[in-house]
Amino acid sequence: MTSTAPRPTGTADAAAVLPAVLPAVLPALLRATAADLPIAVAQALADASPDLGAWVRPPVLVDGIPWASCAWGSETDPPIALVHGVGSNLDTFWRVAPAIAAAGRFVVAMDLPGHGRTGHWQGRRRFAQTAEDVAGFLRAAGLDRPDLAVLGHSWGGIITAALPGAGLRPERLILLDPPALPVAAMELMTLDPTERHFDDMAEAVSVIRSARPDWSDGDVYAKALGLTQLVPEAVLSVLLENGDWDGGLGALAHPAAQNIPVWLIRGEFRTEGLIPEEVVPLFAERIGADHVITIADAPHSPQRQYPEATVVAILRALGAVGT
Repeated sequence: MTSTAPRPTGTADAAAVLPAVLPAVLPALLRATAADLPIAVAQALADASPDLGAWVRPPVLVDGIPWASCAWGSETDPPIALVHGVGSNLDTFWRVAPAIAAAGRFVVAMDLPGHGRTGHWQGRRRFAQTAEDVAGFLRAAGLDRPDLAVLGHSWGGIITAALPGAGLRPERLILLDPPALPVAAMELMTLDPTERHFDDMAEAVSVIRSARPDWSDGDVYAKALGLTQLVPEAVLSVLLENGDWDGGLGALAHPAAQNIPVWLIRGEFRTEGLIPEEVVPLFAERIGADHVITIADAPHSPQRQYPEATVVAILRALGAVGT
């Protein structure tokens, strides 16, 4: 989800859906370049291609849904599953996935129902329902291991937060800018002319390139591909029929989520991140201020414009690099 539609100019409406807490002392904003990454990781990031054909896995059939996925790295390494946002697809991770694999992780990214190559929308729009579906895929794919980490972006972040309540307890959870906004703000995103289904790939590429001239060709291609694959009903129902979006905080309060390390990686609200500053202390209170990483100047999808800093943050959350 990368909307160019109008959004709230202040944070009062968003903060109103969540209780107030005292401000927390947060780590400094993260700024990073390739020089801050291990050499092999930086090289994998530089060499990444949006053509994911070489990484496609056979579909995994779960309850009538043929889940599409891609994988990088060795299956003997600790696994990390990547969960994309609404209106997107697994291709959003085309650059960061091989970089994480180069750090010694077995990386599996999936296309969610109603999205990407998976399709087969069955109307299970509620966050908890999708978390149950993702848990089913992870089990069927042999990823429900004691060393499993799960990272979710946007809608995927809220789904990730709900996994423990769905009966699956990963070793750690990483939430990448999960929206914490009232449903009225999410409704505005349905008005965005760039966030719709396209029948023609060339048209989708043209529209995205015009709207996002600062994106790389690879990110334009990945986003355009996702827009040609999505099921419009799925996107609308996810955005509008989950009530106010709380960034996954409600799910993290579930007893099954206790004692699971959780990390939040976010963009800045002033640069199109979707977590208002007033909400950040709630995350700090729930997961610990030292587990909140804000990427300087980053938008809602930092993996696109700030891939180096995003990978540094992910590796920090995985304990693979120091703070």
